[in-house]
Amino acid sequence: MTDWNWSRNLLRAIPGAVYGPIVGVSAPIAQPEAKRDLHISTGAVAVDMESHVVASVAAARSLPVTAVRVITDSAIRELRPVALAAMRANGTIDVAAVIRSMMKDPSELPMLLRTALDAVIGLVALLSCRQFLGPSFLLPD
Repeated sequence: MTDWNWSRNLLRAIPGAVYGPIVGVSAPIAQPEAKRDLHISTGAVAVDMESHVVASVAAARSLPVTAVRVITDSAIRELRPVALAAMRANGTIDVAAVIRSMMKDPSELPMLLRTALDAVIGLVALLSCRQFLGPSFLLPD
């Protein structure tokens, strides 16, 4: 559970922010149908692989927690195999895996470029949020 006061501060400060549950998963959800099913079964507005880990550590230490996420692969778009092959468990990109995947199926290039563009747009949005937060990230006293 997120800290409501902190979440409220963030909602007030970040233009267009949406508050809602995030479902944590251990692997990417690639298919739009699976994303939709998760939304229906959990009510989550987003799926990620990190926030639930941070939340469990914070809860174990009685620390406040909230999450600011951007969506880089929308619920209506499939995350293609080449993009999945590129992801390492630590969040970095495996360039060699991308090259191998592209050699197997060059037709994946347009969707890989779309996924990369979505990731850049998301990063820019996340970085622009940072300017609204200040050094305390709007953590309540």
